[in-house]
Formats: sequence, structure tokens, C-alpha cells
Amino acid sequence: MQILPHVHQIRSTIADRHLFQYLFIGDNAVLLDTGFSTTPGDVILPYLKQIGLAGDRLTFAINTHADADHHGGNASLKTRCPNVLLSCGEHDREAIENPDRLFASRYNQWMADHGVGLGTNPEAEAWVREMTGPPRRIDLSLRGGEVIAVDDLVKLRVLHVPGHSHGHLAVYDRAHRAVFVGDALHGNCCPSREGKPSLPPAYFSVLAYLATVQTIEGLDVESIYSAHWPTYSGPQANEFLSECRRFVDDADAFIRRALEEEPAGLTLRECIQRCASGLGAWPKQNEWLLMYPVHGHLSHLEQTGLAKMERSEGLSRWRLV
Repeated sequence: MQILPHVHQIRSTIADRHLFQYLFIGDNAVLLDTGFSTTPGDVILPYLKQIGLAGDRLTFAINTHADADHHGGNASLKTRCPNVLLSCGEHDREAIENPDRLFASRYNQWMADHGVGLGTNPEAEAWVREMTGPPRRIDLSLRGGEVIAVDDLVKLRVLHVPGHSHGHLAVYDRAHRAVFVGDALHGNCCPSREGKPSLPPAYFSVLAYLATVQTIEGLDVESIYSAHWPTYSGPQANEFLSECRRFVDDADAFIRRALEEEPAGLTLRECIQRCASGLGAWPKQNEWLLMYPVHGHLSHLEQTGLAKMERSEGLSRWRLV
């Protein structure tokens, strides 16, 4: 559906959640995210046909970050729209181009040291593998600061907004006072289509995530558009940004308290179990995704000298210093 002049939100679903891509149409046609492996054929190309835009008019497709539901459609889209240039953040490029690298560096990066990751659930891992699609080369990598001209009036400024991934990108449309953030901001959960908590926030670096919140706060923005969350406009946008900060503060407090209560220290899995119920009410099977923020906070405590990581019985364990 058209949400702004010459800006469209392409809507579909993933599991119990919304999945949105964004299309900017002018002299150039720019697509933000390609969805998962079947999204181009099932959703994006039919939408282009519906609005009368030929596939060969697509100029750029920007992957906001390395996640199967954001770049898994690259190979399919490139096959159907060979003129499109595939692009992504420089620091996410290897993971986006190579599914094996994606799983090793993102979904299962803590399996060996902490026994936590997607690999603990083979059925879920197979589902995500299917969504990721085959390897596909990226044509152009971005670092933030680039400006993509949709036409003479609308220009998209590329923002580097890490925290959820190293190379996460957003685009700022100053003409419409809108920012399109992918999964860069999480509030206190990722909601289901009914508005209930579905997934926990998944930032991996505390300082990078807070810097991203600050970056968005510094823009002249009326509306925040994302990949899974509702649109936040006016005062709602400011409240969503404040909600991101509150979750970080809450997570820090819960994790410190959990470590204080266990002088011998906690493994990543144990810390997740101690903090999960206090941080949110998402389904039990999705609690493992707390590995991202919990590991981020534990690492931050370690880097600031407040905690120490040690190996115990084959797994890493943190304790307060």
C-alpha cells in the first residue's frame, strides 16, 4: 500500500509477525529489503505488477542487515530483475553473501562457548536455512553517509545503525520526515500481528544500540517505519525510542541482580533463564533469542571491569568482580 507520495509498504508475514519491505519510486526505483527466499516471487513481484511497475525498473535493492527474512530473497529477486543492484552494509556483506557464514557468525556464534543458538533446535534451523536462499553476490556495499536519489525531490540518506547487526543500515527520507529502520530499533519486544510480545529485543552490543537510538533521535523525524513493528508517528515515535532505552536499562538491572545473587557466576544460558520472565512475556520457545542482549550486557560488564568471564565445565561463566 502507498504510505507516502511515491513510497509503498509491501506487506506479508513471517510466522506470527508482520514483514514489511519498502519501495521508493521516482526516476529510480529503490527497494528496501528483499524478504526471505520466496518473498520476491510470492509478494514483491506481484505487488510491482499490481501498481504497474515493471521489474526491470528496479534500480537498487538495499538489505538493511544480515537476517534471513531481510536478504534471503536476493537470489530470487536478481533472477527475476537482473538490472537491480543488490546492496548492503559493508560489515554485513560476508554473512549476507554466504549462508554458512550467516549461521556461523550470527545464529550459532555462541554454540561452542555457551551452548546457546539456533543449532539447539534442528527443526527451526532447517526452517531458517530454507528462508535464507542460495548464496548470492552483493553488487555494492554501503557504509553510511551515501545519498541515493530517487528523483530530484526525494533523496534517501543511508545511515549506519549497528546494534542488531554490525552493518545494519537505515534510510532517512528528509522530504517526508521519515526514517526506515528495518530491525535497528526493538522497543521492549518484537510484536505479533495481534500486538502481543513475540520475540525479545535482539541487540548484540549495548553501546552500539544506544548510539543507534541517539542517531534516530537526532533526526527531524515525524514517522518511524520498520520491518515488523507498527508505524510510529509524532509523540509515538519519541515514546518508542524511549522504550528502547528503558529496555536496555531494565536488562542491565536484571542481569546485574542475577550476578549478585550467584557469586560463583552464571553461564549465558543460566543468565537468560534468570532474567527472561522479568524482561518480557514472549513465548517460552523464543526466549533463546535473549542470547543477543544478555551476551551484550555481560560483555559490556566485562569490558568495563565490573565482571570477569571464566571457563567452567566447558562453558563460559561470568561473575561480578
